[in-house]
Amino acid sequence: MSGSRRALAITAASLCAVLAGTGPAWAGNGHGKGQGPKKHPGPAPGSEATVTQLASGLDNPRDLAFGPAGRLYLAEAGHGGSECVPGGPTGEEQCIGFTSGISRIDPSSGAHHRVLDGLVSAANPGGIFATGIDGVSLLGNGDLFGIETESSNVIPPEASKFLSADTIEKAKAELGRLIKTNPSGNWRSVADVGGFDFQWSLEHKELVPEQFPDANPYAVLTEGGRNWVADAASNTIDEVRANGSISVVAFIPNPPVSDSVPTCIDRGPDGALYIGELTGGGNAPGSSIVWRLVPGQAPTEWASGLTAVTGCGFGSDGQFYAVEFSTKGLDEAEPGTGAVVRVPPHSTSPTTVVDELSFPGGFAAAKGALYISNWSIAPANNGGGPTGEVLRIVP
Repeated sequence: MSGSRRALAITAASLCAVLAGTGPAWAGNGHGKGQGPKKHPGPAPGSEATVTQLASGLDNPRDLAFGPAGRLYLAEAGHGGSECVPGGPTGEEQCIGFTSGISRIDPSSGAHHRVLDGLVSAANPGGIFATGIDGVSLLGNGDLFGIETESSNVIPPEASKFLSADTIEKAKAELGRLIKTNPSGNWRSVADVGGFDFQWSLEHKELVPEQFPDANPYAVLTEGGRNWVADAASNTIDEVRANGSISVVAFIPNPPVSDSVPTCIDRGPDGALYIGELTGGGNAPGSSIVWRLVPGQAPTEWASGLTAVTGCGFGSDGQFYAVEFSTKGLDEAEPGTGAVVRVPPHSTSPTTVVDELSFPGGFAAAKGALYISNWSIAPANNGGGPTGEVLRIVP
């Protein structure tokens, strides 16, 4: 089980029971339709932030990124499929399908549609706790990159008892890949990051002996001629060059329990890379760190006191923000306990901007506003369509 999947397993198991009683109150508005912004609960007491729902009906929404002309793109992990293998991360079946992709969202109306569809996705039978395309990033010229979950090593030999040959072949060709796509929806593999990181962790098993070898590329930051990938299972930051070659530039140090599980990465105003971490299960609230990385040097602790970070980056105000999956920590995570926080440099306690969120995931910022994916591990359908949403927050 990958580092990030292991970290969220207990949350996913309890989420099924929690959501079973919520009924259609949490239902989305229908995939691809988008009902436009509406008021949404969430500003922290004393905060002047405003929160609106920009888009709804999203399928396990994860990372966000802006492209040319102010277009907003979203990675959707999908909801697995109909071919299931027993014994997934929560002890349930793990169902494989090709329901993951990348959507474009109109930042004015909230209307959204898939620009890339049909990529591999794995989830529990109800579509909960999916992984697929988890990260997305763009260049100024519109080149769009996505990162797929896991590695081909995650498919065991005995999978042929449960999965069709076509599904196994297609999944192995997509898992762990950094991909590049264009507006027509065609894509190509740039590099097998998951396969590289799995092998690296096998060769460095002493770093996390109870979990390695492992790989789960999760976040990507694209820059001219290269991509930076945060792997949430090998706990590495990788540099992927334009020719597809890969190198590990940093291993993110372990917290007191389990491993670091890096989930987000951004370039700071000072030119350094900044990385947020989820941390594996068993860590107390406040155990997550923001790391500052200058390639060629060891990562240094830049801020601390955060909890279960799933998204992060710099706003247009130059300040650093982080998305906390649950302020209660992973082991006690429940709906309404997620938050967006402002992280001052070298701080030991962040400032809450918005709270009462439900399993928030990715982060993007533009023109004074923050954009967050919410219900990032929700079921594919809870009485009215996919349940995920994107929120616009003006701090």
